[in-house]
Amino acid sequence: MSRALLLRHGESVHNAHSRTEALSEEAGDRLTERGREQAEAAARGLSEHGVTQLWTSPLRRATETAEPIEAALGLEPLILPYVSELSNGESFEGLVARVRQLKAALEDLEVGELPLVVGHGIFIRFFLLDSILGDEFAPPMAAGIWNLASQNCGLSTFSHGEVHDPGGTQVPGWTCLSWMQRPWDPA
Repeated sequence: MSRALLLRHGESVHNAHSRTEALSEEAGDRLTERGREQAEAAARGLSEHGVTQLWTSPLRRATETAEPIEAALGLEPLILPYVSELSNGESFEGLVARVRQLKAALEDLEVGELPLVVGHGIFIRFFLLDSILGDEFAPPMAAGIWNLASQNCGLSTFSHGEVHDPGGTQVPGWTCLSWMQRPWDPA
């Protein structure tokens, strides 16, 4: 049995961008003031969750989100390149493979470990849909991924081997226990 917390990064310049003019990836890959405030609030809120490890995407908006969490929890972040955002030209299968790489790493943890993974909306959506649909999650479904809302600094909780169906049978694979919650956000 294992559990993992997946946190989407705070609001980035790209998220807040009006889209009326071009914005380079480098310029958009940093937190706005609001994004920094969201990360600070998440850090305060996560202090009571029992997080034992901090993992993050290497992209700047994720590492900037992890900084106040690192300070609040006293955990040094482990940067995982395969938790990064969907890249230009990356295939559906490539992203699913990266999601499954994270799942395998999470399943290898010792009992009692609770990692917090700071990542990206698309990656976390793929984690959810791969958990629910498994091999039935297919490329034609990717367009519908935008129908699944994702909040900046939204926290999702997943478990593996912990949930049982009404008949008492253990549910295989990963189960979503909560989706994109922000309990530290009063709004």
